[in-house]
Amino acid sequence: MNLKRCIIFLFLVIFILSKSIAWGGPINSRPGHPHGVMSREANVLRILSFLENKISDQESLQKAKDKLVTLNERQTRLIASLSDRIADKGNTTGGDIAFLLIMALIVLS
Repeated sequence: MNLKRCIIFLFLVIFILSKSIAWGGPINSRPGHPHGVMSREANVLRILSFLENKISDQESLQKAKDKLVTLNERQTRLIASLSDRIADKGNTTGGDIAFLLIMALIVLS
């Protein structure tokens, strides 16, 4: 039971830290700005390339792709920043936790 609480706490901490990082993006990528659509598309493409490298099951990959289309700019920016962090850190425990967080954000959004 203690391990479960620790994992939930770690999940929440990473989620809160990632949100603050994603919100600190450049001014021209904020909603309502003309470049916001291009920024969202760029984020979706970054997420898709990350997921294609990480997920080998084609059915799960297709479901994730379908779900990405429905996410708003803030959600895609958050997931893109997490995928960049995973790419920087490589195959570590923090990277695995961030990947689980990405999948939870996609599934639960």
